[in-house]
Amino acid sequence: MNIRTNSQTLRSASAAAVLLLSVAFAAAQDVGTEAQPAPRIGAMTRHGLAGVVTSLSESTIVMEIPENVSFTVHVGPSTRIVSAGQPAAPSDIHPGDPILANGDIDEQARTIQALSITIQAPFAAQMFQTLRASFGKTWTAGIVTAVQANSITVQRRDGQSQTFAVDDSTAWRLHDQPATSAMIRAGESIRVQLRPGATLASQVSIQGMTRPN
Repeated sequence: MNIRTNSQTLRSASAAAVLLLSVAFAAAQDVGTEAQPAPRIGAMTRHGLAGVVTSLSESTIVMEIPENVSFTVHVGPSTRIVSAGQPAAPSDIHPGDPILANGDIDEQARTIQALSITIQAPFAAQMFQTLRASFGKTWTAGIVTAVQANSITVQRRDGQSQTFAVDDSTAWRLHDQPATSAMIRAGESIRVQLRPGATLASQVSIQGMTRPN
């Protein structure tokens, strides 16, 4: 009985981690719909990030995202705060809380001018920590800097460059639709699922060309 229960718990935790990662990335990116000349794959502007609060003041919140960097969230009078689907106040946010901050992102300054902040369920904090620990090992994300016949190099948010191999077994996705390796180019924002050893991609999800801030 305990073996069965533990197995079910592990499966549920794994499923939750995958779901949380998908939600975090989907919420963090807003893809433009205008057609672009091939092989450009549309344009993307990031509007939100999810992470865990590490410190806060009256008008700012510092949160650490799963990509091992921190962003400062600026909170103003018009910032909408929600918890469990209900309106909340800045005083409802505490260090250790998992949040999703939506607004204008400055990637260089690592700031977000928050339009809204969603306080997520407490279990999400542990999931984010798990994602942090596995970043660069079981998954990675960044801006493509080089595309070779059998490999791709990305510049990650933490400043590190990471190269991984691709082969005939690698699955390709574009905006959650089937894609091919011919669609990728330098400047694309991508997220990648890695096989054990972090050298071969099992799936590459193309998010679109980044726009300058």
